[in-house]
Amino acid sequence: MSAESVRVGGRVIPLAHATSWVSSYFDADANRTAKKPWGYPFYDHMVTGTGPDTLGDGDLLASALLNAAPTIRGFRTLQSMRPILEAGLAAIPPDLTLEAAVTNGSHAARLAGLAEVLDRPDPDEEWADVKGTILMKTLHRKRPLFVPLYDSKVYACYVGPAQAGYPMARDDKRTWACFFTRLAESMIRDLANQPEAWSVLAAAAPADVAPLRLLDVVAWSAGKGGG
Repeated sequence: MSAESVRVGGRVIPLAHATSWVSSYFDADANRTAKKPWGYPFYDHMVTGTGPDTLGDGDLLASALLNAAPTIRGFRTLQSMRPILEAGLAAIPPDLTLEAAVTNGSHAARLAGLAEVLDRPDPDEEWADVKGTILMKTLHRKRPLFVPLYDSKVYACYVGPAQAGYPMARDDKRTWACFFTRLAESMIRDLANQPEAWSVLAAAAPADVAPLRLLDVVAWSAGKGGG
């Protein structure tokens, strides 16, 4: 892989394009006055008065700042999920990186502690209107070093034909817990295999931006056709 490009799943993007996306997205001053601002710093620095293991009602609405607002039913669902999700967060040390967890093999169980809530049967529609996008965008703020962000644009980068370089094949029978385990492994592979490119991208963002947040911005732009 050329140092002039960066790979995100099956998409290869010119590094200059990716750097421009990152620089624009994380321009806090511009976002505070723009008519159509990006989510930084509003999502990342949202003050809810809760600790790292607690999901207050404000935390359950955080995904709205990434254009993935829960419906009223979805908010009610997140409230119902709260004890399960808080237990899952408590099992993840705040300083644990996804890279370290993938390296030692502990990522699957910890991700399952969060994502398995989506795989539970819901004959009474108890978990209505909440899927992977809202769940991960809700949880990432609590564990930015560990929980990957996800939406349809990220899916477009990582799921596709193997012969075209995509790391994950489409599998409609795969559980959410399995999906996020595979996605995490693929993301860490991208970050670990291209340290020079990600160093360039990190330099274009504020120092407090985690690698998974950087990757999400690049994947979102590439997944919507920017790559």
